Amino acid sequence: MDWLQMITGLGKAFVDLSTPYGYWLITIGVAAGILGGALPGVSTTMTVALLAVFTYTMDPLWSIILLSAVQLGGTYGGSISATVLNIPGTPASAPTAIEGYQLTKKGEAEVALGINVFTSFMGNNLGLVMLLISMPFFVKLSMMFGPWEMFWFGIFGVFIAANLSEGDTLKGMIAATVGLIISCVGIDPIDGSPRFSFGSTYLSAGIPLIPAMIGIYGFTEVFDGLTDIQVSSFELKRTSLIGAARLWWKYRWLSVRTSVLGYIIGVAPGIGASVSCWVGYDHARTTSKEPEKFGHGSIEGLIGSETCNMANVPGAYAPVLSLGVPGDAPTAIMLGILMLHGVRPGPMFMLTNPEWLYQIVVALFLSGILFVIIGTYAGKGLVRLFVSTPRTAMAAIVAVLCSLGAYAANISLLDIYTAFFFGVLGVVMKGLGIPVSPLVLGLILGGDLLDVNFRRALLAGKGSIAPFFTRGVSLGLLAFIAAVVFYQYLYPLIRHGRKKDRTVILK
Repeated sequence: MDWLQMITGLGKAFVDLSTPYGYWLITIGVAAGILGGALPGVSTTMTVALLAVFTYTMDPLWSIILLSAVQLGGTYGGSISATVLNIPGTPASAPTAIEGYQLTKKGEAEVALGINVFTSFMGNNLGLVMLLISMPFFVKLSMMFGPWEMFWFGIFGVFIAANLSEGDTLKGMIAATVGLIISCVGIDPIDGSPRFSFGSTYLSAGIPLIPAMIGIYGFTEVFDGLTDIQVSSFELKRTSLIGAARLWWKYRWLSVRTSVLGYIIGVAPGIGASVSCWVGYDHARTTSKEPEKFGHGSIEGLIGSETCNMANVPGAYAPVLSLGVPGDAPTAIMLGILMLHGVRPGPMFMLTNPEWLYQIVVALFLSGILFVIIGTYAGKGLVRLFVSTPRTAMAAIVAVLCSLGAYAANISLLDIYTAFFFGVLGVVMKGLGIPVSPLVLGLILGGDLLDVNFRRALLAGKGSIAPFFTRGVSLGLLAFIAAVVFYQYLYPLIRHGRKKDRTVILK
C-alpha cells in the first residue's frame, strides 16, 4: 500500500470538498438522513431513494457524496426515535430501543442520545480507517461468499437470538422461529408460488418488516401504557457531549471490537446494518462484566449496537467500488444511480479512478462531524418535548406516529392493521414471558437470507448439501458458530457443573 499516495489523495479530496457547494450538499444530506431515519416508517433506504431523484442532473461523484451523507445520517437518525419513543426509526436501531428507552424512563435520555451520537461518530471513523487500509483484502474475501456462506451467516443470527434470550433460551428460539415462519409469507422468491397467503393479494407481497417492527415495539408500548394504572412522568438528567465522550472512553475497546465486526459484515454483500447491529449488541452482552444491566438500560448495549451499525456503512462501499456489487440496499440504489450516469464500478475502475475512494471517505468523515452537531441538538429538543408532554398525551402521539409510520412504509392502510396486529402479538408474548426482539430478528433473517440462500445453494450444488461443510469459508463460519455455542452453553457446564442463573434480557 502506498501510504504517501493515500495521504496525498485524502488531502486533495478534502480540498475538493471544502467548497460552499460541497458543504451544502453534505449538510442537506445529513439533515435529510437524520429526519428520515428518525421518522418511524421512513427507513434509510427510502430516504436515499427519495433523494436519489434529485441527483439525475448532478455529476456522478457529487451524487454519491450526497447519497452517502443521507445514508450515514439515516443510520444514526433511527436511534433518536428508538431512544425517546421506543420506536426504531430503522431496523438497524432495534437493539438501541431496548437499552435507550430504558435509560429514557430513568430520566437519562440525554445520556443515551449523547452516547448514541458520539459512539456513532467513532464507529464511522473507525470504519473509514478500515476501509482505507483493508479494502483490497476484504473485497477478495467477499468474492468467496456464495449462498452457502450467506446461509451460515443467517444461522449465526438465529444463535444470536437465542443467546440474547438466555433467561429462557427455548422461548427465545420459539420467538425467532415464529419470525422465520412469518418471513416466509408471500410469493416464493425462487419458483414464484404463493406461500401462506391464503389467496390474499396483500399477503402475497409478504409481511412488511417496517410495519411489523413498528407494531412490535411502538404499539406494544402504547398498549402497555394503556394498561398501566400508575402513570408517572419521566425526569430528565442533563448531560453533555463531553460526558458522553468520557463514557465512550471507558468502553473504548468494546467500540473498537464492534467496529471491526460491523465493517466485516458491511463488506459481505447483502447482509447490512439490520444484522450487524444485533451482532454488535450480542458481542457487548457476552463480553460485559455487568450483563445484568442489559435490558434495563446498558451503556455497553448502546455502544455495541450503534458502533457496529455505523461501521457497517463504510464497509458497504468496499464491494460497490471494487466489484460493482452493492453491500446493502442503500448502496444498491447508489450503484443504480452510477449506472444511469454511465459509470460502472469494478476492479479496473478503482485502478483508474482511486480518487473516488478518497472523496467518499472524506465525505463520510465530514458527514460524521455534521451529524454530531445536528443530531445532538435535534435529539435534545425531542427529549425536552417528550418530557414536558403528559404521559397520556404522549401515548396518543406515539399511537399516531406508529400509524403514520406504518402507513408511510408502503402507502397502505393494511400496513396499519399489520402494525396493530403485531402490537397485540407483542403484548401477548410479553405476558407469556416470550421476548419479542428475537421475532424481529427472525423476520430480518428469514426470507431474504436463510430461506433464499439455502435453496440457491441446493440448486447450485445440484441438490447436494456437501458444499455447506466442505467450502473453506463455510467451514470457517461453522467453526465460529460452534465456538460460540461451546463458549456460551457448554463451557459454563464444564466449569461449574451446572447452568448459572440467568435473567431475561429481551423483553
